[in-house]
Amino acid sequence: MTYSVPYRYRLLVSSTMALACAVDAAAQDNTDAAVQENPAVVTITGIKRSYLKAIDSKLEHAGVADVVSANEVQGLPDVTAVETLRRVPGLAVLPTMDNEHPRDEAATPVIRGLGAAYNNVTIDGSPLASPGTPNGNLGSIGRGVRLDILPSSMISELVVAKTFSADQEPNAIGGAIDLKTRSAFERNGQPFFTIEGAAGRASGGGKPRSQDKLGDRLLTTGSFTFGPEQRYGMVVSANYQKLDTTTNTHMTTDTVFENFYDSKGNRLSGNDLGNGFAVPQQDKYWYVQDSRSRLGLTVKGEARPTDEISAFVTAGYYKFRDQMQRNENLIDPRNTAVVYNQTATSGTYPGGDVEVGYAQQDMTSITRMLQTGLDWKLAEDQVLALRANASRATYREPIQMIKFITNAAYGAPGKGGASVVATPEYGFSYDTSGLNHSFNVSPAAWNNLANYKLFYYRPDYARAATDHIANVRADYRHHFDRPGLGFAVGASYTRDKPSYNIYRNDLEPNNSQPALTLASVIGPSAPLMYHQNGLGLLTIDPQKAIAQIAALRAAGGLNTTDQANFSNQDNFEHRERTVGAYAQVSYNTEQWRTQFGVHQDSTRQDTTGRALVAGTWRALPTSSRYHFLLPSASATYQASAALDLRAAASQTIGRPTYDSYAARSSVNFVNPADLGNPNASGVTVTVGNPDIKPRLSTNLDLAANYKLPQSVGGLLSLAVFDKDIKDEIFNTSSLGYTYQGVTYPNAVVSKPVNAARADVKGVELGVTVNSLGWLHPVVKDIGFSANWTVLDGSMNVLKSDKSTRKLDRLVGQPDQAANFTLFYSSGGLELRGAYNYQGKALRSIVPDVAWQDLYWAARSQVDLHASYKIAKGITLFGQIQNVGARRLTSYAGPAQNLLKDTYSVPTVVWLGLRFTPDLR
Repeated sequence: MTYSVPYRYRLLVSSTMALACAVDAAAQDNTDAAVQENPAVVTITGIKRSYLKAIDSKLEHAGVADVVSANEVQGLPDVTAVETLRRVPGLAVLPTMDNEHPRDEAATPVIRGLGAAYNNVTIDGSPLASPGTPNGNLGSIGRGVRLDILPSSMISELVVAKTFSADQEPNAIGGAIDLKTRSAFERNGQPFFTIEGAAGRASGGGKPRSQDKLGDRLLTTGSFTFGPEQRYGMVVSANYQKLDTTTNTHMTTDTVFENFYDSKGNRLSGNDLGNGFAVPQQDKYWYVQDSRSRLGLTVKGEARPTDEISAFVTAGYYKFRDQMQRNENLIDPRNTAVVYNQTATSGTYPGGDVEVGYAQQDMTSITRMLQTGLDWKLAEDQVLALRANASRATYREPIQMIKFITNAAYGAPGKGGASVVATPEYGFSYDTSGLNHSFNVSPAAWNNLANYKLFYYRPDYARAATDHIANVRADYRHHFDRPGLGFAVGASYTRDKPSYNIYRNDLEPNNSQPALTLASVIGPSAPLMYHQNGLGLLTIDPQKAIAQIAALRAAGGLNTTDQANFSNQDNFEHRERTVGAYAQVSYNTEQWRTQFGVHQDSTRQDTTGRALVAGTWRALPTSSRYHFLLPSASATYQASAALDLRAAASQTIGRPTYDSYAARSSVNFVNPADLGNPNASGVTVTVGNPDIKPRLSTNLDLAANYKLPQSVGGLLSLAVFDKDIKDEIFNTSSLGYTYQGVTYPNAVVSKPVNAARADVKGVELGVTVNSLGWLHPVVKDIGFSANWTVLDGSMNVLKSDKSTRKLDRLVGQPDQAANFTLFYSSGGLELRGAYNYQGKALRSIVPDVAWQDLYWAARSQVDLHASYKIAKGITLFGQIQNVGARRLTSYAGPAQNLLKDTYSVPTVVWLGLRFTPDLR
């Protein structure tokens, strides 16, 4: 049997080898010349030392990895761990993905085009529970660790492993992120202490309501050793930060973003684009005001009672709170079946309505962890390692919502809620000539506050998620990292118990009392950024509104609508038990380091969702299991003292998100009164899939690392990779759903399914130069770091007719990403400017209607950092994040150029002092 190596793999190998050999040959000549002409040694200072440490860690890693050191983290203008990750080659970062929360902060990483749910995250090698990221009304607990809750101050080293070895958790198609905490035995056990305080301010704040102008930040880390021969140590790291921000948003609807019409103005559906003139479904504006606080504490105790035994215990507590107020204005034609007087960029609707909403959402996420470990050196070349850890993450979000709407119609007491009446007074012409469309409602009608009537009040609305993870593992290594033949074996057991719960109480006016109007509860205003008639934001004063609603309720003027369906349909509990075992062999020589291994993963899961059976909500349990035997291999060839070549091959899996398994049908109406209305818009349905399978990826990697001459002080690296993914998972969307005997043709139904296939391949190029002194002595204090990643992905998705549609990328995958950091270090002054670019990325898919796919627009950001040692141990520093306040925008449409939404991202400035005394 003849085996033919695919062309793309041959191309990867040949291109890497050719480039590596050329670099090595040229570099040897250049190195000799550089040493002869300029034997001076580069002065190593804070920034440069951090890069050199990261380079050494990268080269020591057996596979392909990137490392960010503690000093580098401190010098970057980043506050959270996820912000730091965007500097790493091949990584992108994404905000929350739902339609309720703002997107001005990054929450999760994407490694080589693979999202957070399929990247393993550990702290000192141990798994961490996570409550997932917000996702509106859908089950929001996912596998992806929310890294924005973890402070950068706790990190000694941040390692992103991009190749898989058998001893790792196999849920790592994109890669594995390990946050290494500080050890008291670093710096030869010398005591260490640093504390910094800073004040910060975000641009664009205080609209429509006043906020604290200044935020504050306090970070401290200390370590010391004690006891006989200093064999015991303690590390404590703590952080606190609070900052108020305001973001503004312009968007269309959450679903079916645009409508297309025929030449007579009749609305079409599906892929029929008619005359090709797109009309947004809605014109919606938000002002979101956040008061975010972060609190973290990491305590680590270490012991080395003998030369053969070392042990540690680490406890961590991390709390993230976001007190959010959302002010919403929405213009809706309500009946979009026919548009009048349509041109390529304009038209009219004869009627419409305006909605004014207020939401207060207090989101609190708390993660607790406890880890312990023991390393026992049984002999000179034998090590037994034992680890145990437990972590618990919770997500709690009580919500209060109030909405007013023009000319609402009320039912009788106890006979249902309010309904919407579109009126000619709120008819309008629209303009779509620019990216930001405008629905040009009359200013007189807009400002007639007596027309806005209370539509609903939701005083008791809450989401909650909890995740418990417990893990134990044992590893034995014999001569594994030494010359010659060695082996390693290990086993682990993990129990994961996530759950999700949502509850809502809905009160709506009836016709027994005079209507409560916006006129008596109007709040402060702010400009609507893109509206052509210059309208001002209409807001609700929540204190006045709640007081008047309470009086209305006491008088019998409110009906309580049945929310049992909403409060049951999305809840679930999941139990997952995984047994892992592995075996590895290594063979090492002076020039070669090789590893070969297999990992056995056996997982059983039980999920209990909710289902409406014969009018009663009942628990609906499902279960499944799977087994994978996953091989891996890696080799490193030290071609010269400066050049190494690496290759790796492996298979890894991507476990489905927890809520994917829940057998449920979650139906959400924008307005409760839409229940029973077949023409309702904005109806979303989420269906679970108990039969969903993990995806299986076959990964190939090649890399070359060249250590630049000492006069330059840096590294040139190249990596190419290919991932062939079977059973790729994505959320398929389709239109139309029948619920309680009523068919809603505009409902968007989302269901997780396995795609036919997917793949992603790419090239990562990185360079670090610690000094430009080899060019001219005048620039010897300047250095730079740069990386560029190009990604090429594809995915086949199943359409409702069982045919397939091919996309040119995976969900979350940008086409390219780049970073450039320029730094200057001389004496006590350090300056750093960082540029980050993320290319266009796929956000979500509607398989049957390609023009409804969503894309993140390409975005760049510039961040600045400066520090100056004003006295021994005392440093003044400043940071500016997102210079120029670049926005975050999403597109839809046949040409992917129509607005879905655009979010402002403020510029944030921090100024502070750091005190790091010399305790030697």
